[in-house]
Amino acid sequence: MKRYFGVSKGIAATVTGVVAIAAMLAMTMPSALAGSPLAPTGDQPATGHCDRTMTGRNNAVINVPAPRTYCLVNLKQIGAVNVAPGAGLSVTGGSIINGAITLVAAKAFTFCASSTKQGAIKSSRGAGFILIGNGGDGVGATRCGANHIDGAVTLAGNGGGVEVGGNSIVGGLTVSGNLAPNRGIPTEDSATEIEANVVTGLTTCANNDPAPVNDGRKNTFTGGVKGQCVGL
Repeated sequence: MKRYFGVSKGIAATVTGVVAIAAMLAMTMPSALAGSPLAPTGDQPATGHCDRTMTGRNNAVINVPAPRTYCLVNLKQIGAVNVAPGAGLSVTGGSIINGAITLVAAKAFTFCASSTKQGAIKSSRGAGFILIGNGGDGVGATRCGANHIDGAVTLAGNGGGVEVGGNSIVGGLTVSGNLAPNRGIPTEDSATEIEANVVTGLTTCANNDPAPVNDGRKNTFTGGVKGQCVGL
């Protein structure tokens, strides 16, 4: 028994090391593990490397040019944030955006554990994964804390996967015409996810392919709900 236990510990240590390496690879090179048994099943941010990181306070409009990715970390932003086609944006660490966030054909967007004040969020025709909160769902998911969004959220025609999870949205939620590619990386599954949100405005979902799911975590739509989001 002692010899067996010793071998088991060695095997456990080896497996632990392999899993740790796989997790690191998944964060830095998500495509490297695509289709592998070691790939995380949970959603991972797709914004990747930060070409510019902003923290502290900024009192001017931020325009993110292609092909760069800006990371706003614990930033108090006074002014709008505009993301050009082919650019990326990550907002994390308790950032407060006093203004609207507008993305057109962005390569990826991450919005975690942050908030807007009198600021809507709109992403249209995005090429990469659009992640707005997820609560860390899914095995191996990178935790993306809930957000408070003081304005409408509009997600239209994005082609790289969409998740809106665990957020408080003071305004309407419109999710339309988004695609969830079956081989999309990084996506948890093959459907737009709308889960565990509290939305005070009207929620409207239409023409998403496939229809959105809630991963078993019901939303609260106090302003009413229409279309594909009925029942979520």
